[in-house]
Amino acid sequence: MKRIILLIAFCLSLSAIYAQTIDVIHLKNGFDARGTITNRTESQIILQSENGRTLTIDMSEIESMEQEQKAFDPRVLIGRWACYKANGERDKMYDIEISENEGFYTVKYDWIMEYDNSNHTLVYNAEKHEDIEVQDGQISFEFHNVESVSENIGTNRERQMKKQICDCNISLQYKDGKLKGSIDCYYFFFALGNSNYKSVASAIEHGCGTVHADGPGGKWNVYFVKY
Repeated sequence: MKRIILLIAFCLSLSAIYAQTIDVIHLKNGFDARGTITNRTESQIILQSENGRTLTIDMSEIESMEQEQKAFDPRVLIGRWACYKANGERDKMYDIEISENEGFYTVKYDWIMEYDNSNHTLVYNAEKHEDIEVQDGQISFEFHNVESVSENIGTNRERQMKKQICDCNISLQYKDGKLKGSIDCYYFFFALGNSNYKSVASAIEHGCGTVHADGPGGKWNVYFVKY
């Protein structure tokens, strides 16, 4: 009896880790029950069958139990995904869209944003496309983002410029209807230029700019929700 209970607990832990699994209960009368175990006691288990029925099975009727993994359907990944940090904070910079064409999957995200509001505002959004491989609900891809901002500040029309480069590896696993994983920012550059120079690089070269970050940017946990 104790061995059977431990086996049930093990099956439950596996079903929590990977949603695309199903419990197979082999009964002593030769029949099988298939579904998801939703509750158990020392004497009985409750099984939600694949056709939606709720079954109560006595432990004495069970011959053996196992768990089989269903094939993952990558089409559940198709759509737009909103990024959140592990603490629930929204981070639109890493929003993605996954699409499929002839069995090939691609991830799309905003690549470059630039504006100059000296006399007018210009916003330019480029889209970056990366081919991805999907295996058992797991994907990973390189994320490259460049953001350049130039604006006039103060009454003397002094120009302030910002340059940000972010190179990351994003690794995600499909679980419970969400994409969960981490962002590993292996390179992050951030600098300001404060002059009438045409670029941050030229401002820094002439002593009118400051580099605030130039190196690894850290790693943090994230999750994505469809919207």
